[in-house]
Amino acid sequence: MKKKRAPDLTEDLVGSVLDAIDGWKGKLTWDLLIAAVERTTGIAYSRFTLSAYPEIANAFTLRKEALRGTWAGEQSIPRDEKVRAALEQVERLQRSVQRLKSENMLLKEQFVTWALNAERKGVTMLMLNAPLPKPSRDQSKPVKE
Repeated sequence: MKKKRAPDLTEDLVGSVLDAIDGWKGKLTWDLLIAAVERTTGIAYSRFTLSAYPEIANAFTLRKEALRGTWAGEQSIPRDEKVRAALEQVERLQRSVQRLKSENMLLKEQFVTWALNAERKGVTMLMLNAPLPKPSRDQSKPVKE
């Protein structure tokens, strides 16, 4: 019997995978991430599927590198549950900011590549920055019978 294909990842699902990675504690592997995604979404995605999304693959790599370097730095854990929760939220948001900065850097590099390639083909920056035409919403095409 043929295995049913998992649905494509939506923007919301990608966001929840990124949130899971940003909040990850302990050992991080693709198998553990896949299991966590399946627990939250009910859908078993493959490593190939998840890693095909650059933002997920990038976040996974960054988080894995961060986890390798932070275990020795963790010292005392506050006793107050609210303080612990706030500190965890701050850490998660800091990881999210770091991931977004990395994604932004990659997008800027991609933009520079596109701009240089466009210039080589005779497309100027003025042409690239021209405003998009406004859609004509007032008129509708006459219906031919």
